[in-house]
Amino acid sequence: MNRILKKHSFKYLLTIILSILTSFLFSVFAIRLGKVIDVVVNKNSSLKDKILSCILIIFLWFVLSSIFSYVKSKYASDVIKDLKMHLYNSIGKKEISDYMSVSNEYYLNNLTKNIDFYNDNYLGPKCDIVSNIISAIVSVGTIFFINWKLGLSFVAVTLVTIILSQLPGVIMAKKTVKFSERNADNLKLINNNLSGFEQIKLLNLFNIFQNIFKKKDNDFENVRLEYMFASRFANTLGIFFSFFAQLACMSIGIWFVLQGNLTVGLLISSINLLNGVFSPVQEFAQNKNLMGTVKDIVKNFEDIMATDNEESLDIKLNDNVNSIAIKNLSMDFKDKHIFDNYNVNFESNKKYAIVGESGRGKSTLVKLIMKYYPSSSYSGEVLINETNINKIDTESLFNKIAYIQRNDFYVDGTIKDNIELYRNLKVQQGLYDQLKFTGDFLNKNIEDGSRNLVSTGEKQRIDILRFLVKDYDVLIFDEPTSNLDRETSKIIFDLIFKISNKIVIVITHTNDENTLNKFDEVIRL
Repeated sequence: MNRILKKHSFKYLLTIILSILTSFLFSVFAIRLGKVIDVVVNKNSSLKDKILSCILIIFLWFVLSSIFSYVKSKYASDVIKDLKMHLYNSIGKKEISDYMSVSNEYYLNNLTKNIDFYNDNYLGPKCDIVSNIISAIVSVGTIFFINWKLGLSFVAVTLVTIILSQLPGVIMAKKTVKFSERNADNLKLINNNLSGFEQIKLLNLFNIFQNIFKKKDNDFENVRLEYMFASRFANTLGIFFSFFAQLACMSIGIWFVLQGNLTVGLLISSINLLNGVFSPVQEFAQNKNLMGTVKDIVKNFEDIMATDNEESLDIKLNDNVNSIAIKNLSMDFKDKHIFDNYNVNFESNKKYAIVGESGRGKSTLVKLIMKYYPSSSYSGEVLINETNINKIDTESLFNKIAYIQRNDFYVDGTIKDNIELYRNLKVQQGLYDQLKFTGDFLNKNIEDGSRNLVSTGEKQRIDILRFLVKDYDVLIFDEPTSNLDRETSKIIFDLIFKISNKIVIVITHTNDENTLNKFDEVIRL
């Protein structure tokens, strides 16, 4: 985080400079306004000149304040954009095993709600808090210039106000953390219910899920209420202390006037300058409280971005993959013993079928090759070209080995767009022909409203083509014909058996001996 903030430090410095200038103009205006009052009382100089100078100062203050608002907004916007890119880049660098160790909602919450929190509760207040300090210092300094004894009295009252204004900060920080955590849980619940909408409707369970959601959402909204009240109460308490402080300072100022140490105009100037002290002091306390609420959020950001700071020392897989070996593999998965000192080899230009009942570890076996599991979760070795897979750079591994499975990932666009996925590929027409994709079908739109127009078989063929449009050394198909009719299954198997000069591994539930006999080896688990 510090690296990102440092990158944009110039704009932050510019906000400080603009704060100094606007605070200086505010103080000059306060003194000029006091002199206008003294002209009315004493009639010893030109009222017109004094008013014109006040108007000029007001105009300059407005211009500088507008520039300050833009620079502050630009600073926050640039930091947020940079932060999002770092977070997104860091997520992309994570191993699949690391990514899957937490829920999708964790990343979604940090890329959306928590970034909003960080913007509202840190970046804006960070600029404002410096502006508050500068405004208070310049205003107090000007009061000292008017009368140093008056200045000392005002400083004493201000310090007491600052101390009292810190009281709600701890409560507010706790409420913000609690709200952020509950928001993540609520987001997960909503996402899960929307994902399961079809099943919920088919089972006629909507009312039950609605009642569950209502109860949990009620708890969440109570937490939101606590958070909003804590935020507003902190502000109200600051105003409360500010009222008493202003009353105390007004009384002190009047006493100075009665003693003949201050003119009425300078008293008015001092009271105006108090607005440059107490309003900033009140905002300072509130902003400080807000900034204290993002500690856990920043920790989440830094945990995600830890990957971004790591330099990969892994071996690049540049040569063709000619062999994959799994040696002495032992693995327990979800309290179930799956592999015990298991060994298997895969060689180039051969096709392998992996068959077995559900839960026997077929997908687990190939996912080990794709580094889905950390090395700590199993014993034994997975070797690519006789190199341990844990020493191989993951991106280079994925450039050589394709793991083709069914998924529900779409982008808005045509079928062709969903196959190419922005890669600017020159796809051979023969591939489309083999999988029975016509020109009309490739140009069909599958944006949000029309995704249900793509059948299971069509989607499965889209998933396959996403990989076959590139040249891989190894092709792993995970249940490529599950839930498909005989004709579509034949299309896919015909395509697989035409592949040559590669390692081809197919996980399948098929019991058709004619199909299995076409493989070079059938591995039964």
